[in-house]
Amino acid sequence: MQEIYETDRNNEVRYVLGKYIRKPILVFGINPSTATMEKNDNTISIIEKIAEKRGFDGYIVFNLYPLRATRISSDFDKQKDEYIFQRNIEFIDRYIYSEAEIIAAWGTHYCDRSYFRDSLVEIDKIVEKRNAKWVVLSKTKDGHPHHPTRIAYADMTFEPFDIQSFLHKHNR
Repeated sequence: MQEIYETDRNNEVRYVLGKYIRKPILVFGINPSTATMEKNDNTISIIEKIAEKRGFDGYIVFNLYPLRATRISSDFDKQKDEYIFQRNIEFIDRYIYSEAEIIAAWGTHYCDRSYFRDSLVEIDKIVEKRNAKWVVLSKTKDGHPHHPTRIAYADMTFEPFDIQSFLHKHNR
């Protein structure tokens, strides 16, 4: 089993977390919380089950912004840290593989910081370059992709996600 755990020196920023054999499902959240290579949090446990049910041999989890935090409203600066922003994009570019299935799963906090959109624009360039495809577990009434902890597996649709329409609708 391959294991990926890319963080900063103090483990305050997590760029990538993954465990897989050959073909992982890729998932994008909004920011990492408590999961580590040794200990899952609730989100990672759910993602493991999704990967298995979808026929993948593991997962790789990325985030629109890699700062570890539990509350975006109070823990995130109004302006992005350019270094960790760019480093995040570099790791994403390294691990997105050709024709991957990528689950958009960042929930409704997308509009809380303008740099989440900046990140998604850069990420989608990589996704297009690799001919990968976006899907969602399902969407909220405002069109945001549901976070894995906010929806039961039985209600997950895994429908294609039109990222360009989403970006246009949520343009600031």
